Amino acid sequence: MTVKANTQRTVKRKIFTMITSLSLIVASMQPALAAIEIDEEDFGPSYGTMADTIVGKPLGLVTAIAGTAAYIVSLPFSLIGGNADQAQQKLFVEPWDAMGRCLGCTVAEDNYYKSQVTDNNVVRIIVDQPSEILINTNDYVIVRP
Repeated sequence: MTVKANTQRTVKRKIFTMITSLSLIVASMQPALAAIEIDEEDFGPSYGTMADTIVGKPLGLVTAIAGTAAYIVSLPFSLIGGNADQAQQKLFVEPWDAMGRCLGCTVAEDNYYKSQVTDNNVVRIIVDQPSEILINTNDYVIVRP
């Protein structure tokens, strides 16, 4: 084997080792990047996000009405196709649920605020921090790991 071929093989091996090492480093960093810390000082609606009052809610109302009309028009075809439930969810339920979101809130913020509301029908059992079991005395059992 010549010196040139041996040098090329060594360089290829070093490049392969560097690429593999970088890939492992990036892969191990993904869980750390997935954790997002909520900044409580900048959490919730602000004056900047209150444009939702002027623009977002009226457009949401138009979207909800148009979705309802589209659902009614497409209902016979949805029934034939067997996907009336999906059509109802996307065209009717989701737009009207978006209208119930608090002003200036993102979906995550709205879910957080709604989760803070006390429900007298829910029994909370702390199993192992932070795991808990929520038992709704009406119908449902919800387990949160």
